[in-house]
Amino acid sequence: MAWDLNTYNALLVFTLLNLADIITTYNFVVKHGVGAEANPIARFFFKRMGVVGMFSFKALFTGGLLTILYLLLEDITSVLWIENIVLSGVIGWNSYVNSKRGRD
Repeated sequence: MAWDLNTYNALLVFTLLNLADIITTYNFVVKHGVGAEANPIARFFFKRMGVVGMFSFKALFTGGLLTILYLLLEDITSVLWIENIVLSGVIGWNSYVNSKRGRD
């Protein structure tokens, strides 16, 4: 299967957004503690395994969503762009919460 430029671009954006998600989540947890994590499943992973838990949760969630979307759409490029939209929302929320909690 040959990938076109759009697929490579989607994968590049996906990679950068994942890094931004990790950074914004990590910054929040360092500043406010694991107990302040709003997602109870993520909080469970963080409490049990620390940073490894953060990466494990992220890998399970992202991998699961990618798999489900691919089974439905059968088009990796579309799946990556949908995941990019989801990640953009998560990063936006993380950034908002980081800035709001920083003022409290």
